[in-house]
Amino acid sequence: MLRSFLLPAAFALCSPAGAQVLTFADVKAQNGVQLDARALRELMPGAKVVSRTQAGSTRHWENRPDGTFSATTDGRGVSGGRNAYASAQGTWRVTDEGRLCVKIPWPSAQDDWCRYIFKLGDRYYGVGSFAAEAPASEFEFSK
Repeated sequence: MLRSFLLPAAFALCSPAGAQVLTFADVKAQNGVQLDARALRELMPGAKVVSRTQAGSTRHWENRPDGTFSATTDGRGVSGGRNAYASAQGTWRVTDEGRLCVKIPWPSAQDDWCRYIFKLGDRYYGVGSFAAEAPASEFEFSK
């Protein structure tokens, strides 16, 4: 009886679906600071990027100064939690409004998005809009 209760509870605690989704309201409540276009244009060229999706995938790439990169993903967000590795050539740019825009034509789907980037401690979060409930995706940028 105890085993039949513990196993489902363990899966709920470990699954991405059981994880709390951070929102724009959460980032603002924790005093996240928005990076403007100037700051993004300084940070992005040559940046090594780790991008974590709300669905659970982790993607890696390094921004080349010409606006291109080679990306890899573990694909967990589209494979039910199992690794489904893929790679693709992508592009990045910073808009005058201060959004980071990325396009990656993965073999099974395409990423094509723009995000406002906020710094919160040593992490960065990207949101597609300033709506309180807008999901915030986690990023790491390093040189």
